[in-house]
Amino acid sequence: MTFQPPPPPPGGNPPAQPPGGTPPAQPPGQWGPPPGGGYPAPQGGLDPKTVNPLDWGIIGAGVLAFLFSFIAFYDGADVEAAGHSATIDSGTYSAWHDVVGGGFFSWFAMIFAILGAVVVAMELFAPQVKLPVANRLAGLGLFALAALFEIIGIFVTPSDSGSLGIGQGSIDVSLNHGFGFWVSLIVILAGLVLSLMRLQQTGGRLPGALSSLPNIGQHGPQGGPGGAGPTPPAAPDYGPPPGA
Repeated sequence: MTFQPPPPPPGGNPPAQPPGGTPPAQPPGQWGPPPGGGYPAPQGGLDPKTVNPLDWGIIGAGVLAFLFSFIAFYDGADVEAAGHSATIDSGTYSAWHDVVGGGFFSWFAMIFAILGAVVVAMELFAPQVKLPVANRLAGLGLFALAALFEIIGIFVTPSDSGSLGIGQGSIDVSLNHGFGFWVSLIVILAGLVLSLMRLQQTGGRLPGALSSLPNIGQHGPQGGPGGAGPTPPAAPDYGPPPGA
């Protein structure tokens, strides 16, 4: 089969191009580029509507952990002095309060959760930025560290101690957890679960013995950037119909 050029317009051959001049305008409906020159370039960028809902959940977990780190993360304190104990209202504090004095674990939990969300966002909006490990695996590891440090933070809180004076004993003050701490713990755990689901949905593998974890990512939406889309139906076999 050979390619045949389109027939000339009715009435004869197309007008010849004058020497040294510009080509004549083509009548509507003839071959050639559209008016204005060239063809429109395809639109680039990522459409937020195509992002997997679980990815939005991971990013949202990091954002919420950051926001609630400032909202009543520590509220009140337990005081022990001279053999007596009491709970006092010493005000509210953020997760960034007194890092050296016992807030180390919760402080780093917030950092890891924020970084985990940033790594997943990079996978979606800046895929050209590559890390030494896969972005989704790195995000899962950061949320796992955030969850571990936040759980340790349940038992280790900012505290201080001192002496009441000679022969009067000592005083110990330990901050209590507030509303922000518990909300941050919940959203970090949610980010951890969602990160595991998306890693499994996109075909990622956990290292070592962790690869034997249940595949909880096989349920739910499979599409979206960086993920495997739904399996298309098999194409029908070509050939003569039965009985031909």
